[in-house]
Amino acid sequence: MDWRPGYRRRRVTAALTFAFACVFLASPVALAETAPHVATTLDTDTCAMCHRAHSAPGSFGRVTTDSWEMTSSALALAVPSDTGDTQLCYVCHGFEALGSGTDVQSSFNATSAHTLAPVASPYGPSVKQCSSCHDSHGADKISGTTPFPKLLRSRMSSGTPVFQAEEYCTTCHANRPLDTFDGLTIYRQTGHYTQLPDPANGTKVRCSVCHVAHGSAIAPLIVGQITPPALATTFTVPANDRRLCFGCHPTSQGTYPGSAVYATSGHAVSSAVTTIAGEWPAVDATQLTGECQVCHASMGRDDGTGNAIPKLADAVGRTLCDRCHDADGPAATDLASLGYPASAAGDPELVVAISPAAETAVFGRVAIYGTEATATTPRTIRGPREYRAPAGVGDMATGNIDGIGPAEVIVADPAVARLTVFIQDDLKGITTNFGPGTQAIAATAEFVAVADVFDDVDGLPEVLALDADAGNLYIYRWDGLGSLTLVDGPVVVGGTPTGIATGGVTGTAFDDVVITDSSVPEYNLLTETAPDTLGIVDTAATKVGPRGPSIGDVWPDAGVEIVIANSGDAVDSVSIFAADGTLLGDVSVNAEAGAQAWDTLVADVLPFSATAELSVAVYGADGTSTVNVFSQSGPGLSAPLRFDTGKGFGTGSLAAGDIDGDGRLELVAGNGGWWDRDVAKAAEPSIQIFNHNVAGTTFAGTLTFSGGGVERAGMPPAVAIADLGMVGYSRHPVSAVADAHNSTETPPFARHVECADCHDPHEATATVAAAPLVYGRLKGVFGSGITNTGVGAAITYSDVQPVVNEYEVCLKCHSAYSDLEGGRDIAAEVNDQNASVHAVEGASATVAQNGSFTGGWTNNSVLFCKDCHGSSDPATPVGTHSSAEAPILLKPYLGVSPSDTDMLCYSCHKYSVYYTSVDDTGTTGSFFYNTAGVAPELHGLHVREHGFGCASCHVSHGSPTEERLIRSDIGFVLPDAPDDGSCTNACHTAGAKHSYTR
Repeated sequence: MDWRPGYRRRRVTAALTFAFACVFLASPVALAETAPHVATTLDTDTCAMCHRAHSAPGSFGRVTTDSWEMTSSALALAVPSDTGDTQLCYVCHGFEALGSGTDVQSSFNATSAHTLAPVASPYGPSVKQCSSCHDSHGADKISGTTPFPKLLRSRMSSGTPVFQAEEYCTTCHANRPLDTFDGLTIYRQTGHYTQLPDPANGTKVRCSVCHVAHGSAIAPLIVGQITPPALATTFTVPANDRRLCFGCHPTSQGTYPGSAVYATSGHAVSSAVTTIAGEWPAVDATQLTGECQVCHASMGRDDGTGNAIPKLADAVGRTLCDRCHDADGPAATDLASLGYPASAAGDPELVVAISPAAETAVFGRVAIYGTEATATTPRTIRGPREYRAPAGVGDMATGNIDGIGPAEVIVADPAVARLTVFIQDDLKGITTNFGPGTQAIAATAEFVAVADVFDDVDGLPEVLALDADAGNLYIYRWDGLGSLTLVDGPVVVGGTPTGIATGGVTGTAFDDVVITDSSVPEYNLLTETAPDTLGIVDTAATKVGPRGPSIGDVWPDAGVEIVIANSGDAVDSVSIFAADGTLLGDVSVNAEAGAQAWDTLVADVLPFSATAELSVAVYGADGTSTVNVFSQSGPGLSAPLRFDTGKGFGTGSLAAGDIDGDGRLELVAGNGGWWDRDVAKAAEPSIQIFNHNVAGTTFAGTLTFSGGGVERAGMPPAVAIADLGMVGYSRHPVSAVADAHNSTETPPFARHVECADCHDPHEATATVAAAPLVYGRLKGVFGSGITNTGVGAAITYSDVQPVVNEYEVCLKCHSAYSDLEGGRDIAAEVNDQNASVHAVEGASATVAQNGSFTGGWTNNSVLFCKDCHGSSDPATPVGTHSSAEAPILLKPYLGVSPSDTDMLCYSCHKYSVYYTSVDDTGTTGSFFYNTAGVAPELHGLHVREHGFGCASCHVSHGSPTEERLIRSDIGFVLPDAPDDGSCTNACHTAGAKHSYTR
């Protein structure tokens, strides 16, 4: 037989209907609001509607805990044993039943309903009866004789009764792992609680604004109407989709543009569907991606800290967007793959300190090369991400000097007594804007190292600064308060120190220090001789020109050795000493005549052998430079493998580490290039990574990264391989800073970036626009209004929502509007009142030759920021999300040779004009062509002949004072009668003025 709640046996119905009719006709008092549940007289006829006097035909199968209640059968008139009291209640509250006039039974027959006995209930006690939720006698009162509205009563798991408000619902609807309700504490932090009134029925259950109690045709138990006081007028709910939400949210508020505008957005018009997370309205239920319920949790979501995620978002930060915008999601764009992979956080980076010659020292940089985690190895190495140091760039070392997280980068200024400390930064990769920054030290440091040389309490490594001019060593330690404190020094270490190495030599638990001195020549071994005191414990004579020391087990005999490069000895190029200073042997490098052994490294760079190899950088100046690798063999070392790096490469530094994740150490050579006004000798700096052959017995080619133009050439760059933390490719690091975003934020606000900073999910479309007007993907967001009142930083900012122009989105963060720590004021650079500018805000008045542009670009063109910034990989989604070319560029600009046709600048400016100097501009009076026919011309001379990059003379965005985007520090004058132009700077001999004729 069918015993579902909708079934009523005719005998039970007839008997109870008859009994009710008799009592109803005999008892007018039963017409009271709560009668007959709450008797208003002592007349027992009211009780007789539901109860017998002496016996009952069946049992409820349920025992209540209140002393006011009968138990088991409750002497009810008739109760089917497996449906509890439900059929009894349907006699009055059933379909076409006499009695209350309220048909409850029909609602339980709806497609979405609370389950009743005998069907098991997924929430709360199972099975449920009417008395599971209602106090049939109104035994509990609000006050006096007034029972709780709707005779509500449910019980917590402890048995404690609950009669009203949201606690009533949560006696069954607790926070379950798979549902979309994260508990009452979260719900009461949301606007759906704080902004809604209690319902008019007096129950104080605000859940009932959107949900019915018994059943509905709209899952999950959604109301058919939203009524006052929740709304001013009754709203009929057609379905559980966006139209339900539009009932209360028809107009704009904050960044939400209202239902009419939303209807035209990309999300709203999408035909893609997705699975709703959790059990609501049913497991694996799907919705169109444009439905509000896909992104929003109407009852709130826990952000993991016990607080509700703002804006009723269903997940925090980019996690929400990535649920659709991932590799297998319904969205066409996989943006999840562009985020920094957490698995890469521990991968090492290659750090390079580019130290140009004195003439162009302004171009000193710290460059980072690295990988991003992939399923296969070896991983692709990309870079550079470049960072300007607030001071000069000389020697560099890495180490975890503060004991927190990854390693820091310490850079010495060769001209001023100071160090610069870069620390890991979630947004920039590394930065000097936080942490120690620039630290004054006792003397200029030509060499720097990081090592734990003292047995101190904190156990942190120290920073060693070697002043080669005075022959003094200074040791500093992080004080935990933001500064480096001098611990020891000056320690006299020789007349002309030429190199420093650290490592275990004497057998203590702490690092020892080896310093070479070319004035004697010799090396000195230092160790801790007293607390926080370094002293020389051994000195050994060397060959001529000792430098580039290293420490490691490189000789077949047991123990650790000290290796010294003899740069002044053409035969005994490298010496290997035992830990006690005994000379074990000398080896000769295989190199071009005149090349000098410059740096040494002990590391296992050829994996065919289980022992370490000796690698030697052989500096060829403007000749051919070389790397030699010696393997251990017999009683000493084998003949070297020779790998020429190139003519003018100036190879002089080495490092080793597993950068690409293949389990093998890569050998890295730093090439300083060659700065020379003789175009036949000049060479740009570079970095070379040597690739092993399959057997690991030798190298099978190199991966070479250009360090930029010849303007960056100088001494060999310091190189190191270390884990700097989450650096990775250049990107907008979405959600790297948690809990910092507000959709209607205005300055000041914390540094952060979220998808919603650039994209309004309620208004974004795929429409295009003409620059500088905002295009569809950025429509609707907050931004910064720009009113230029003069050149440069003379700007009045305002809040704009929605933005009108693309640049208003970008300049919200990249300008003085937000004034973020370490932020660059790009608004001052692209100010359309500047002397020259890349025309982002409007057409530029800067004079240029139209024939010098590529494609459809002209002198009057207006650019989007995205015309230069975006992903360098055409297979990834468009937009300024991430790029292997920093800073988020479509093509390389940093670390690229000016001869490379793929350089970013050549995307708009003709390669033929600026590099090869072909007169195809159509204007003989151009600034690139010499009308007298004298070659090379101005640009050809610098770019093609001398190898200077665009950044040597030009800024990238704009100049408040100089025409033609000329740098303000190169002394360029145009025109400069009687000549057409002139330069006065250190690039030219003795800084003398140099004139040009075009």
